[in-house]
Amino acid sequence: MKRKNLLALLLALAMVFALAACGSSSNTATSSDTTSTDAAGTDAADTDATDAADAAADAESEELPAQVQAIVDRGILRVGVKSDVPGFGLQDVLTNEYSGLEIDLAYKIAETLGIDDVEFTAVTAATRGQLLDAGDIDMVAATFTITEERRSSWNFTTPYYTDAVSLLVKLDSGISDYADLTDKVVGVSTGSTSRDALIAAAAEAGVTLDSSANFSEFATYPEIKTALDAGRVDAFCVDGSILSGYLDDTVEILDSVRFSPQEYGIATKLDNTDWADYLDNLIVTWLADGTLDQMIADNGAAASFAG
Repeated sequence: MKRKNLLALLLALAMVFALAACGSSSNTATSSDTTSTDAAGTDAADTDATDAADAAADAESEELPAQVQAIVDRGILRVGVKSDVPGFGLQDVLTNEYSGLEIDLAYKIAETLGIDDVEFTAVTAATRGQLLDAGDIDMVAATFTITEERRSSWNFTTPYYTDAVSLLVKLDSGISDYADLTDKVVGVSTGSTSRDALIAAAAEAGVTLDSSANFSEFATYPEIKTALDAGRVDAFCVDGSILSGYLDDTVEILDSVRFSPQEYGIATKLDNTDWADYLDNLIVTWLADGTLDQMIADNGAAASFAG
């Protein structure tokens, strides 16, 4: 009996050790699996961190052209704008603040460059090119019509706005078409294309206008409107969108006299080609994604040219 009991006891102990060994093997496997999973997670995190670092390095390596970087380093974008054109560039006489489509456009460009400071300089048709050539401003956004002749002097972006030339006249002027202008005086801005455009449009209608006798030049648009109100000129000729800012209950824009599409572009100094290309890419992008349409709508500057 004792021998049998001893054998039974030995068998029981053997089974206990066997089960313990199995349990240990299972725990070891589980521990191994966990370690493997943790290692995989660490590897993935390391990979993500490396990818992020590589992306940051790539971004830093995308340097701006020297002409653009110089403006960024200065920290100020200097822009020539109109100060007397409602909806495009208008300076408040009390606050000196500017507003309008071209003002918003300048701020948008500065934002893209990462610049907080925009310095506006009021320009006229006669001074905008001079200030640009002198290097006093970086760009002109001032209802600057693109022409082939002007392209030989300055760079222009893709047009951001298209308008047409028209006439602002008094309600009782009796002017309704080109033929009515033969004995009248038309006020135009010095250095603008309005005079030549009106002479050409009248010629197409069989009417001859004298570049001297039929025209009077003024430095600013408010001066032309004042001359019209005083009867010193019979009509005010410029782009329709500009004329709309001078409407009141005594004058009207002639729908029957609308001619010469005017495409506005941002102008830059002729040798600043990299800067010009940078601006052109922005304009093309904002035309495509609706940014410019929204700016135009926000400023009530809907184009007056319909064809």
